[in-house]
Amino acid sequence: MFMHCKNYFLFLISAVGLLLVNTAHAEPYLAIKNNVQCSACHINPAGGGARTTYGAYYGTHILPQTAGSLDLFDAGKFGETLRIGADLRTNYYQSDRDEGEDTRGFETQSGQLYVVLQPKDSRFSLYIDEQIAPGGALNRETFILTKLNGQHFLKAGRIMLPYGIRLEDDSAFIRQASGFNFDTGDNGVELGLQYTKTLFNFAISNGSSGLNNDDKNLQFLARSEYLGNNWRIGATALYNDAEAGARTQANLFGGFVWQGFVFLAEADLIEDESIETIPSEYQEQRVGLLEVNREISKGYNIKLTTEYLDPDTNIDENHRVRHSLLLEYTPFANLQIRGGLRKGDDIPQRDTGNYLDFFAQLHFYY
Repeated sequence: MFMHCKNYFLFLISAVGLLLVNTAHAEPYLAIKNNVQCSACHINPAGGGARTTYGAYYGTHILPQTAGSLDLFDAGKFGETLRIGADLRTNYYQSDRDEGEDTRGFETQSGQLYVVLQPKDSRFSLYIDEQIAPGGALNRETFILTKLNGQHFLKAGRIMLPYGIRLEDDSAFIRQASGFNFDTGDNGVELGLQYTKTLFNFAISNGSSGLNNDDKNLQFLARSEYLGNNWRIGATALYNDAEAGARTQANLFGGFVWQGFVFLAEADLIEDESIETIPSEYQEQRVGLLEVNREISKGYNIKLTTEYLDPDTNIDENHRVRHSLLLEYTPFANLQIRGGLRKGDDIPQRDTGNYLDFFAQLHFYY
């Protein structure tokens, strides 16, 4: 093992030192904290990706310790028809495994470019979310967004389906087990009925995440969310009638603000008839997330998360848990750095799930 007790202590000290000059970015807890819907900060009503003018202003003038210049405020707009945006996250990571080799190094976690074309005097716009790093280009989303009456909308093309809480962390159990993350867009259509306090999403897609459908069946999704006073609650239901076996998913999610603390949580139940780990018993997974955020000073945020995953309820004592501690600091507009520790606890037979990871991340956002 490359880290003994002394190394752990020194590592924590250096981590805190680094983090006191580091981090933050647009995540669901900010929507809960400010009691707004995702569409307040993002052009995509489901959240994530290109930012609205308000979203750009929040990230440059409200979130950072040192606000940007009002005279030089840049929302990424070029005239009345073109808007661009970007995100780039680079990491240093270090992993201490109970078994196997320890690892450390630098990586480019992800880099995205966003392009939005909005013709003058038109209710239609073209939205493009392209991942440019690491590796080759990967189209995450490309769709036509149609504004209907009020705040209602219709999307058609390659979309990220609105399943549960849209965390930025794609490695979270609720993102990996559900199969809904930023790397698994699907071709289909989505209808959004957005009211002042309520949002309903209905989507039909291929259910294959590929360029074409791999069978004649489709996937159906329904999501609802209600905003109260400093709290919200929602649910998602999904049915994928795949020829290999139907997949059914459902979740409950929500969040609230109390004494300056921002809580959010999600619980998922996933049944997959295409997988039999025990004869005549289909795979059933249970997944959960609890996250707590606290702004301790202007630009500084502490994040605690606890995750739970039972990958197959038919097998006893098969669950795993994971805990994370992050310190976040946003020093200036368009720059965030964050870092922290993540501890994984798994059954002894599954060595890869027992580890202690450290990471530090530099995030440029525009």
